[in-house]
Amino acid sequence: MTPKKLAAVRAALLRLREELVRAGPARIEPNRQDPATTGVADEDAQALSEMLQSLASARNRGQSDLLALVDKALHKLDAAPEDFGLCEDCEEEIPAKRLAVMPYAPLCAECQAKREPRRQATRRHLTDYK
Repeated sequence: MTPKKLAAVRAALLRLREELVRAGPARIEPNRQDPATTGVADEDAQALSEMLQSLASARNRGQSDLLALVDKALHKLDAAPEDFGLCEDCEEEIPAKRLAVMPYAPLCAECQAKREPRRQATRRHLTDYK
């Protein structure tokens, strides 16, 4: 990868990192709104509160995972710029279009697909768990 392309990737990673840090974590609202009461009086409000807590927690976890990938990519860019843009599994070059969309991508699309389970896949046999 040319120094110009590496500089562009670094700038994209730093922008993304700043956006993630600026956004901060989603606030997780407690079930208790009034200190005089225990829990939520209304069952529907309780369910809604728990769902919102779950969504905020999942968002925070995803944001944290993405920030870790960005930091790892920045570290790799500093430590071994000649290896940046190479798939960590097959060591082939990650396509420029993939890096343009996901500058933190450690794997090419093929290796990523091998690691992740297929979505909406069904079992063909009773003993088929993959």
